[in-house]
Amino acid sequence: MIQFFNSEDLVKAKKQKTKTLLIYFVVLLVYLVFAVGLFLWFRTLPYQSETITTVKLILYPLTSLMIIFTFIYMGICFKRVNKYVKKLNEIVEGRKETFTGSFIEYSETLQQKDGVDFKCLIFLEWNKYKKDFFERKVLVLANAEFPKFKENMNVKYVTQGNVLFSYEILDLDLSNDN
Repeated sequence: MIQFFNSEDLVKAKKQKTKTLLIYFVVLLVYLVFAVGLFLWFRTLPYQSETITTVKLILYPLTSLMIIFTFIYMGICFKRVNKYVKKLNEIVEGRKETFTGSFIEYSETLQQKDGVDFKCLIFLEWNKYKKDFFERKVLVLANAEFPKFKENMNVKYVTQGNVLFSYEILDLDLSNDN
């Protein structure tokens, strides 16, 4: 079986998550240093000083920018990285299922599952209960390359939550079975 995922992908994703958090906390620390400095400057000013307005004109927009940055950065950037790490952790450590199917085509159309972008491989698979073939979409991460399959190639593949984990190309041609 050819492994499509390994623990290195999870380690890289965790490093990316750590880096994303580190960037946020550095920006937060810089903001806090400026805010505390402005607050201390404000506390040293005499009552009804004209400089109080200047301090407020600096601190209020700075705080507003920090709040906006926090919502955008943590709500978009960190949230996506965090969901990606959770999904990779689930893929690597979750319960796997094995299937066999005949490859039909690649689909570059992006789909989201649990907040992570995927593209898909489409297989023709036999349903033993309905005694009929059906199309099955197996998800592949959007940033990963598709495995090199040819049309009607028979593949034994392992999925976790319908996401491709590993695969093996079979020599048998099941498309002639009826």
